[in-house]
Amino acid sequence: MSGGRYAPAKAPERRCMPLIQWPAADRQLWEDALTPGTILDDDLGARAHLSATSNRKTERGYGRFLTYCHMHEPGCLSDAPTARITSERVKRYVLHLTALDNSSHTILCRLQELGDTADVLGPQNDWSFINRIGARIRARHKPARQKSRTIMSDELAQLGYELMDDAAGQTGFEAATSFRDGLMIALLAYVPIRRKNFAALVVGKSLIKRQGQWFIQLEPDQTKTHAWFETVLPQALLSHLDRYLDLHRPRLAARRGRWYKPAGDALWISTHGSPLTQIALYDRICRRTRDRFGEHVSPHLFRDAAASTLATEAPNQVRMAAPLLGHRSFQTTEKYYRQAKAQAGHRLYIEALFGNQNSRDQKG
Repeated sequence: MSGGRYAPAKAPERRCMPLIQWPAADRQLWEDALTPGTILDDDLGARAHLSATSNRKTERGYGRFLTYCHMHEPGCLSDAPTARITSERVKRYVLHLTALDNSSHTILCRLQELGDTADVLGPQNDWSFINRIGARIRARHKPARQKSRTIMSDELAQLGYELMDDAAGQTGFEAATSFRDGLMIALLAYVPIRRKNFAALVVGKSLIKRQGQWFIQLEPDQTKTHAWFETVLPQALLSHLDRYLDLHRPRLAARRGRWYKPAGDALWISTHGSPLTQIALYDRICRRTRDRFGEHVSPHLFRDAAASTLATEAPNQVRMAAPLLGHRSFQTTEKYYRQAKAQAGHRLYIEALFGNQNSRDQKG
């Protein structure tokens, strides 16, 4: 296969073969699928209508399958793409992923990506066996961890404020990182957008100040649902945001660590003076919440917290969680409403039990 190198971040068997190293036939079919078609090219552009992020995810997923083939069944790389993706080979691929301790969720994602690519490589073929293999895995799926109690949004915001207050008793770099982490947690508690969007906030572009008020504004091509998103930040947070921008962010941006690259107008700055990556942001938030609550609250769980808080505190307004979280419909949010109603019903049940018990005791 042609040149190029694997990224060094993962063990060889876990890497996704880059597009430049794919067999020529696979690569050509995939590139054709990303090319917008015309009236004369009806077979082109099968995936051109999808977002670059979605196509990149699918491309990497198929690259993971090709890595397996390269390392364990290299002879099949010379086969036609449709001849390479067989039921027995896919089963062996799943066993390989399982042996590497991939979760069932991860394996299901790899199968979906493989199936989506197979539809491009052989649109006339029947690939339903991939779905059947996935169905068996899904039937045995167990969550990676059981959720404990939901941490509410006000608890998360309070942690953020406490970290920012702690920075007053610290100096220099330590104060800057503590204040930054606190602001991230408080802001995400108030505006629980997706991690990708939160990590990519840019001052003057997606974080905008108008008439003394700060807004988060995301354009359709930035959101998962391709919908416009804009929200105003709460007044309680504004002085903290201004202090971060005036004092702590410049301190971080002035650093020149090992992984330095120009920060530009990125809102979140790392300890190296570079824009904070999604992974680094995830790690910082998980670490701070674990230290406080005894278990980590990932950025995604901030979204759970927002929906649960709204469902618990204002159940009649719970439908508002759908646009808040960027969901297309209320169906995605409805589980939190049902959860809150179940909890309320259980509280009434317990109160009734104790009320009846107290009544009997008084009669006795």
